[in-house]
Amino acid sequence: MKQLVVIIVSVLVPFIGFAQVMDDTDIKKLEKGEYNIEAGKIQVTFSDTVSPTFIEQKLDDMGYEILSSEIKNIVLSIENNPSPQQLKELEESEWVEFVMSEAAGNSDKEMEEINDSDTLGSDKVNQLLAKLTYSKEYEYVVVALTYNATEKTVTDIKAAYPDLKFEVLQKSQRSAILKTEEDKELEAMDELKKLDFVKNTAMVGNLE
Repeated sequence: MKQLVVIIVSVLVPFIGFAQVMDDTDIKKLEKGEYNIEAGKIQVTFSDTVSPTFIEQKLDDMGYEILSSEIKNIVLSIENNPSPQQLKELEESEWVEFVMSEAAGNSDKEMEEINDSDTLGSDKVNQLLAKLTYSKEYEYVVVALTYNATEKTVTDIKAAYPDLKFEVLQKSQRSAILKTEEDKELEAMDELKKLDFVKNTAMVGNLE
């Protein structure tokens, strides 16, 4: 079975190899140059702020066929306990695609007190309900950002909520494998590198 490896063309180092999943044997093969270049294929990595639709349209206009693509937005998790108001603000942010959360179960003692509310005054019941509402705990909170959110956006969000502990679950990624004419891979790479929304280009190889 072939395992795809991307060979990055660099000014300082002619070929730098990497792969998402490789074992030690594959890495040793790569270091020894035991790989084959895939004819008629290149990888292109795009700027974080461009949309998938924009990428597809521009490449189609230039006559390139996308063989495969990997488009990922930034996804954050909140590791401590946000307030309902903070979640509401995040959901309404222009940088947030959606917020997904799962509330932790309420304590048995608190639920028993509410269930026995006929023995409590209405003020006490309201206090308990308010406590459950405003000290709600969550099993998890996931915040998915919009396609145009960048690392600076994450920094700004963290600064806006200094009491919340954000972790990056998924970094932004914009890349695609494009079909080119055989023996014209380098020419295509040179053409694409001139575009302001292209970060880098690479040739694609395989390990047997």
